[in-house]
Amino acid sequence: MDGPVTNPANVELRQAAVIALLMRTQKGPELALIERSAKLRAHAGQLALPGGKPEPEDGSLVDTALREANEEVGLPVTGTKVLGRLGNVPTPSGFVIVPFVGWAPDGWRPRVASGEVHAVLTPPLSLLADPSKHRITGRGVWAGLKYELHEFSIHEPPLWGATARIVWDLLERIEWTP
Repeated sequence: MDGPVTNPANVELRQAAVIALLMRTQKGPELALIERSAKLRAHAGQLALPGGKPEPEDGSLVDTALREANEEVGLPVTGTKVLGRLGNVPTPSGFVIVPFVGWAPDGWRPRVASGEVHAVLTPPLSLLADPSKHRITGRGVWAGLKYELHEFSIHEPPLWGATARIVWDLLERIEWTP
């Protein structure tokens, strides 16, 4: 299992892993997002990438992301191609989110597979890269780390927070930023 992560202020952070699942469609690649259930204690109703906290049976954080995606949106682990990892995203709630990127198996479509998930969204990357859908709402500082606050107006509620930062990182790396 991957060890604890600290930030520049030496605050120990708990780990979580998510996966930016890309799906091939005739209109171009889409991204699987979940709308979290309003009944959850943390981050209720927010848009997120499939993922969560490690369990003892997970051999690595990528295993955590794949297991959680299977539980939340029915992702078959076999046939999913993990492409790599994006930059860690520390959060003021005491977590560091470790995001992975992967191609879902051809023809697979996500579905609500857990009570933690209210709905599944599959926005095209072209929509996420549309300059009219993105804005920077401010800047934040937490434990000495500076970051921009991104928001994507693709749904109600909009995509914001740590997930929006991860999506922005993905779009920058594939050179699709607004």
